Amino acid sequence: MTDRADTGAARAEDEAIAWLVDFENLSEAEQRQFGEWLDERPGNRPAFEKLAREWRQLDVVQQLATGTPDPDPDVVDKWLRRRRWRSRAVPFAAAAGLAGIAMVVAVLSLAPAPPYEAKLQTAVGEFREYVLPDESVVTLNTNSEARIDYSGAARRVHLLSGEAHFDVEPMAEVPFSVVAGSGTVRAVGTAFNVYLRGEVVEVTVTEGVVEVLSGEPAGADSVPAAAPQTLGEGEKLEYGEAPVSVSQVEPREIARQLAWQDGMLDFRGETLAEVIAEAGRYTSTRFTIDDAELETLHVTGYFRAGDVETLLKLIESNEQVAIERAAPDLVRITASP
Repeated sequence: MTDRADTGAARAEDEAIAWLVDFENLSEAEQRQFGEWLDERPGNRPAFEKLAREWRQLDVVQQLATGTPDPDPDVVDKWLRRRRWRSRAVPFAAAAGLAGIAMVVAVLSLAPAPPYEAKLQTAVGEFREYVLPDESVVTLNTNSEARIDYSGAARRVHLLSGEAHFDVEPMAEVPFSVVAGSGTVRAVGTAFNVYLRGEVVEVTVTEGVVEVLSGEPAGADSVPAAAPQTLGEGEKLEYGEAPVSVSQVEPREIARQLAWQDGMLDFRGETLAEVIAEAGRYTSTRFTIDDAELETLHVTGYFRAGDVETLLKLIESNEQVAIERAAPDLVRITASP
């Protein structure tokens, strides 16, 4: 007998594919229907986000399957991104013949040995995935910068600005740490997100366990004044200007907060001020809210990061709001007359 949960998951994936195939061409009415579908059943949103991630990898499979002589390094990085994706793609690689498989092995064998240093950076509206020599993966969000510093005894990443997600390859004998702001996040084999927001750093664990040492100078090897804080899956910690605070985050909320990894922004009742601040990270267009009362309006929507027109249509759907294009790269949000 087929398990009902399995049937529901299969149905959610079938419907998600239908939305994904023509996602770029949805009308306004269809976008509203899509938003309703996301919340219709608990499994819909995770199914869509999972398939959206895999959909983005199809260019990797296509390039390897056609036996491209000199594959793009970015494509290879995507291909090497995670073991679970590589294992799913084996049939495609095999179909390409031995040349395709040899190419992947060559990339692995040419990975530089410690010491290893690199600078990673993204522009406004860009996000990129980087596969490190140990197969750990760093995904940089928009307008972010990190420095990689690997030695034989330690793996260290300095998050200099912005936001990054880390999927760490287990190497118990060589610890992995991320220095951000006034603290350090230590992990062995796990996945977590770090957002450097001014003086405040947010650390969210998506898999496994990490230790957060707050209060030590960034990059220092000295022992911090406070004992390390252990975080498990689904927990978030903030440190910086305010005292350290820890909170529990539901899986669906984590998926919503990390929708940027799929190139999407997902808002579920945030204030207009919060939406503008977050959406503004992905575009050179600047936004002003001329009426303080509008800042507290609540916004719900799911759209592509950097899609200013869809964002403005979403905001303008509230009858209390008017949009004015003050300049090509400046939008004023005012109260309706």
